[in-house]
Amino acid sequence: MKTSRFASLRVLPLLPLCLFFASVSSAQHYTITDIGAMTATGVNAFGQVAGTGGPGASLWTKQGGIQYLGSLFCCSGANAINDLGHVTGVSWIDESDNAAFLWTPEGGMQEATFVGDGQGGFAINNFDEIGGQFSVEPPQPFVWTQNGGITNLYSLLAEGIVYGINDHGQAVGFFFRNGDTSHAFLMNKAQKVEDLGPGQANAINFFGDVVGFNGENHAFLWNRGTGMEDLGTLPGDASSYASALNVFDIVVGTSTSSDLEVNRAFVWTKRTGMIDLNTLLPPDSGWTLTNATGINIFGQIVGNGTINGQTNAFLLTLK
Repeated sequence: MKTSRFASLRVLPLLPLCLFFASVSSAQHYTITDIGAMTATGVNAFGQVAGTGGPGASLWTKQGGIQYLGSLFCCSGANAINDLGHVTGVSWIDESDNAAFLWTPEGGMQEATFVGDGQGGFAINNFDEIGGQFSVEPPQPFVWTQNGGITNLYSLLAEGIVYGINDHGQAVGFFFRNGDTSHAFLMNKAQKVEDLGPGQANAINFFGDVVGFNGENHAFLWNRGTGMEDLGTLPGDASSYASALNVFDIVVGTSTSSDLEVNRAFVWTKRTGMIDLNTLLPPDSGWTLTNATGINIFGQIVGNGTINGQTNAFLLTLK
């Protein structure tokens, strides 16, 4: 098991250079897989997709389709998946309280930590460290580890949520600065916090690069060298947010019209800027892609959209 936990870290230097150049080249086109009636929230390096289907927390694989992961009492939802195929999210544990869960193929769904009325786990790394939200009023950010249990970050950050955590234990999310303004944060393993500026951080990659949305309600990409870069919106739109990025800083998210009526999934690279993912599909696909929620090292993208009047999850794979 220890070997498998480090597998995703060791594979990075061994990736062929052609993968890198393919990932950042201009105007890639995709094939699309209809995952079905599930809200997709994340994808791992093996193309496994976490999300929430009709019964609750779900996992999709190419081999098995949609698998219901169960619940701790009733009503569950899956928010993130790591490269081991381990999933976190939230489940009721009784009629009034929730827990963040850790689901594994070997052990099924187990309670990681009590979160009161909070929304549970939003992020998981390859060491099964989980970040999320404890309670709603006020929202309290937390990090949970198997050895240390829960660390409630309310005393450090006050109100906020952890939305991303990488394999170095760096966590990102938002906190309310001075009680009323949402700011994105980056916290290291030693719990040193950096204020990245107004907005919200949604994800962090292996190298510590961060995405989210800024105080202008635009998607951003932050790294230590350049700071927070505004990624703009798709043409004609008023706002956007970035949901995820991979190790090549390929960013995915959603761009929204000024009347809030139209959402379009996007992919962004340094070379191409922001592109509407709908324009990179076969013209006869029948899909309208409304949001993109995850991307893996191979450039596979998951999200949600409509086809034939049905709202389904999708998986995009580079041609």
